[in-house]
Amino acid sequence: MRLIQRLRISWFKRQWTCERIEGQPQLRIPVVLAGRGSISFGQDVVLGWEQSAGYLSGYTYIEARNPESSVSFGDLCHLNNGVMVVSEGPGISFGRRCLIGPGVHVYDSDFHPLAAQDRRDRPGETARVEIGDDVFVGTNALILKGVTVGDGGVVGAGAVVVADVPPGAVVAGNPARVLS
Repeated sequence: MRLIQRLRISWFKRQWTCERIEGQPQLRIPVVLAGRGSISFGQDVVLGWEQSAGYLSGYTYIEARNPESSVSFGDLCHLNNGVMVVSEGPGISFGRRCLIGPGVHVYDSDFHPLAAQDRRDRPGETARVEIGDDVFVGTNALILKGVTVGDGGVVGAGAVVVADVPPGAVVAGNPARVLS
């Protein structure tokens, strides 16, 4: 690994604010682990990919914002560069052997209500996100609160996933719909 990358990884690691971290992912890019909740990694989880955009300029951000929030990654998950996973609610879980493309965002919260008069005073709605085993999520996809992606599912690049993905299905589009 290049010296500059090791230095970046080390500097970003010093910025971590999450105190409830289980497991030790392989860090190939800078990563921020933040929040008052818990973040856990299974065996052989890899964060970052050398042959992809953002390797020397980007970072991955994972946050379990509230004490009851959690983010978990199953064994052998691999996240590409520039991934953002934020749990403000009940949590986000990734199964085993997931492949997550660059620029993917996953949220279990709306963060703010839609009504203008409520945006500053009330939290947004939250719902758990479950991503099954052997799921592939393409570049710049967005997975929103309450979604379950079934085992073996494929989420196409740029998809906005607002509804459950059946096991083995391929979805794409905005909003994402089942293609096969």
